[in-house]
Amino acid sequence: MKRVVALFAGPLAFLLIEVIYQDDPLFHVFAVLSWMLIWWMTEVVNLAVTALLPLVLFPLLGVATLKEISVNYSHPIVFLFFGGFVLALAIEKWDLHKRIALSIIQKTGIKSRQVLLGFMIATAFLSMWISNTATTIMMLPIALSVLNVIQVNKKQTNKIGFLLLVSIAWSANIGGIMTLIGTPPNLILLGFLRDQLGQDIAFAHWLLIGIPTGITLLGTTYFVMSRFLPDFNLFEGGNIIDDELQALGKMKAPEKRVAIVFFLTALAWIIRPLLVKWFQLASLSDTHIALICAILLFLLPSGDEKENRILKWNDTSKLAWGILILFGGGLALASAINSSGALELIENYLSSLEITSILVLIAIIAFIGIFVTELVSNMALVAATLPLILAISKSMNVDFLILALPLTLGASCAFMFPMATPPNAIVFSSGKIKIEKMARYGLMVNALAFVIITFFSYYLGGLLL
Repeated sequence: MKRVVALFAGPLAFLLIEVIYQDDPLFHVFAVLSWMLIWWMTEVVNLAVTALLPLVLFPLLGVATLKEISVNYSHPIVFLFFGGFVLALAIEKWDLHKRIALSIIQKTGIKSRQVLLGFMIATAFLSMWISNTATTIMMLPIALSVLNVIQVNKKQTNKIGFLLLVSIAWSANIGGIMTLIGTPPNLILLGFLRDQLGQDIAFAHWLLIGIPTGITLLGTTYFVMSRFLPDFNLFEGGNIIDDELQALGKMKAPEKRVAIVFFLTALAWIIRPLLVKWFQLASLSDTHIALICAILLFLLPSGDEKENRILKWNDTSKLAWGILILFGGGLALASAINSSGALELIENYLSSLEITSILVLIAIIAFIGIFVTELVSNMALVAATLPLILAISKSMNVDFLILALPLTLGASCAFMFPMATPPNAIVFSSGKIKIEKMARYGLMVNALAFVIITFFSYYLGGLLL
C-alpha cells in the first residue's frame, strides 16, 4: 500500500504545484523537483527511471529544450564515472581487489571500527591530492572486496557495508576541502580572486584552514559513525587473512597488468598538473585519463590462455549503467534550478537581510553552501554566489575571503543524496545503500559540517588574508 501511495504522490505533487503556479518557470522546476524527490526517497521506481523525468518534463514545460537537457547526461563527469567503473570491472574480474582488500585488513586489523577508520583516513588523504571523484572510484572496488571476504552474519555485514561505503564518499568530500586542488569549488574561488580582485591564495596558506577544518570534520564524522557500528571481529580467527593471502598465491599475468594500469591511472591523476605543463596538454582532465585507462583495458592482452584481452565488451553487462543515468538526471535538475532563477532568489534574500553580526552572516552562508548543494551543482552555486558575496563584503566593510570561505567549504560538504556529489553517486552504485538511510545519516554529518565550517571560517578565516 505504501508503495502505491508513493507511486501516485510524486505526480500528484507535481500537478498540484503546476495548477497553483501555472506560469512561473521557477515553480515548473520546483514541481519536477518534488516529483523526483518523492520517488527518489521512496525508491518506488528505479532511481535511474526517475532520473529520466527531466528529459520529458522540462522540454514540455518550456524550462529548457531537449538538447539543452540531454547534454547533462553526457557530461564529462558521467564519462569519468564510466572510465572508473571499467577500471573497477577489470580489478574485480582478475581478483586484484581481493588481494588488495586482504592486504589492507592485514595492516588495519580485523576490528570493524579499525577498518572503518583506515578507509576514511586513506580516502581523505588521497582526495587531498587528486579529485574526490577519482579517489572514490579507486576506493570503492577495494571496499566492496573487503565486504566480500569478511566472515560475519548478514546483519553485521549490512551494517559495516553501509557505514564503510558512505564514509568513503564523505571522506573523499572532506579530503577535497583540505587543499586548494582537492575539489572544484576551491579552484573556482581561486579563479574569482585572481580575475576580480587581483589576489591569490598560497597553497600553504589554504592548508592553515583546510587541514584543521578537514581533520576536525573527519574525526567527528568517524566518532559519530562508529557509534552506530559495534566493534566486532570481521573474521573468526586472526590467521585467516594470512591464509587467504597465501591461498591466492603469486600474482598472475592478468592481475599484474591490471595493477600496472591501476597504478599508472592513479599516478596520472596525481601528477596531471605536471603532465599538462610538460606536454602542453591544456585540455587534459581526469575524464581523459579515465577514458584512456578504459580503452587500454579493452586493448591490452591479458596474458591468460583463456582470454586474449583484459576486458571484453561483454564484461560491461555488469557496469552500473543506471548510476550514469542517475547522475545525469541530477545534473539536469541542477542546471534547471540554476537557470530558473532560484539562486537569484537566494541572493536577493541575503541582500535584503540587515545583518550586522559577521558570525551570523557566516553561519547563513555556510548553511546555504551545505544544504543548497544537495540539489544544485556545487560549482554552479559557488560561481553564481561569489559575486553577491563580494557585494555584501564591500557593503559591510568585511574582507571578501571571510565570507567566501564558508560558501566554498560548505559547497563540498553535501552528504545526504547520491546526486549531490560524484563520490556520493559512485558509492551508491554499489547497490548496498538505501537513499532514505543515506539521507538520514547524511543529515547528521551535514549538521556537523555546518557547525565546524562556521566555527573555523569565523576564527581562522583571517589566516588567508
